[in-house]
Amino acid sequence: MRQKKKNRRKPTWVYRTRRGLLVLPALAFAIYVWPNDAESEPESTQTESVQTTDRPYTIKESRAVEEDETVRYEYDVVVHGQPDVETLQAISHDVIDEVKHRDTFQAALIQYYDHEAYIGTDSPLGQAVFGPGGDWGLAGTVAPGDYEEMTFGWQLREKEWDSQLSEEEVRVWRAWNDVYETKASDHPDIRSRVTRTISTKYGIDPEDVQQIVLKQNVWAAL
Repeated sequence: MRQKKKNRRKPTWVYRTRRGLLVLPALAFAIYVWPNDAESEPESTQTESVQTTDRPYTIKESRAVEEDETVRYEYDVVVHGQPDVETLQAISHDVIDEVKHRDTFQAALIQYYDHEAYIGTDSPLGQAVFGPGGDWGLAGTVAPGDYEEMTFGWQLREKEWDSQLSEEEVRVWRAWNDVYETKASDHPDIRSRVTRTISTKYGIDPEDVQQIVLKQNVWAAL
């Protein structure tokens, strides 16, 4: 658990200086925008978009897992950028700080993805467990919401980001995977059939489709 920092009140002049620094940009913005008031709305929307993308992660899905009177939660998190293991650990703390105010659990599993299309498959960036002893299986040994008795257990991966799939490759892989799961066949040639289907759909050589599928399999595993 992270230690709480003691609040030390700063001298009054520090707060006055901060307020002054905050007011100056606002005045400059008002002087610039006021004569062009009709154009101010798009600026506001763009600013909100930039602020949203600055966040290092997005919780895409959450699920309560109730079993044997024990409540656990799973969270699918898409990270932005190319985080290393240390950054993923810091994000894990932020995720738990966020969700524990709305969910009450005895253990939580955070699964990390670098793209939303991978959700539902093996998490390429690994997992973090928040629970008693950092163990998902020991959830029943603590009371729901007793977060002071919980710690992190890590199964995170240091990725070689040069091997990450491009947006186009993700799109092709997702199409291939969707068709493959829909077929749900034990036919020995099913993968080749799906590959030919995607090859025709996107006008890509079948060998290139196979290479993209293989690339994603390696990316998810290593």
